Amino acid sequence: MSKFFKNLFKCLLLLFIVAIVGAGIYVWTVIDDAPTVTTAQLKAKPNPEGQRTYIKAKAIPQRYRDAVVSTEDATFETNNGINTDGLRALIESNIKALFGNGVGRGGSSITQQLVKLTAFQNNAEPTPKRKIQELYLALKINRAYSKDQIFEFYVNKIFEGYNRYGAETIAKFYYHKSLNQLSLDQQATIAGLGQSPTTFNLYTNQDTVKKRRNIVLAAMANNNKISKKQYNQAVNTPITHGLAKNQ
Repeated sequence: MSKFFKNLFKCLLLLFIVAIVGAGIYVWTVIDDAPTVTTAQLKAKPNPEGQRTYIKAKAIPQRYRDAVVSTEDATFETNNGINTDGLRALIESNIKALFGNGVGRGGSSITQQLVKLTAFQNNAEPTPKRKIQELYLALKINRAYSKDQIFEFYVNKIFEGYNRYGAETIAKFYYHKSLNQLSLDQQATIAGLGQSPTTFNLYTNQDTVKKRRNIVLAAMANNNKISKKQYNQAVNTPITHGLAKNQ
């Protein structure tokens, strides 16, 4: 029996080594096949026919940045392009989903989302190959650009509904004001739209948008970006505050 278990252990060890080597070769091949992402592509409008007013990093209000980061990627300012907490949650949720326990969810950092919008146009199936390339490109972009530049690219890429791209564009559409002229509640509203611009439509689904706005405000409060007083004032402000008439 002792000889049997020794041989079994050797076979299992050999299979493990082969699996590791095979996985390494696969990852290397996938990375080698990753698309090239240029500065021009990062700045480019996702849809040439869409409307967009490009906003530079220095013109993006810190409060709006706090709203987006608090809600979508709390580690953005310090991470290497990948939100490790989000990645861990993605792996765990998808493993559970395989066994019928819940639904797999995403865990993308802001940099990863930028990669999707630029290299994969956000509509490619989330295959293992695409996910590996996404992670690789996020790490590469994080090394090549400052956080200000990455956030600038991202803010101008987001589809906000009504064939409009970027926070500045949708701010002028909904409020007839620039992003830096908006109040806390309005900036929190804009920060929440990009997740699902059809669902979070400020003219047709105001109750849903209000719930989303309040989630953003709660995230900001939890990250100590706004005070409790500011939070209470903002969540109690009507969602229609400053909203322009629908043309």
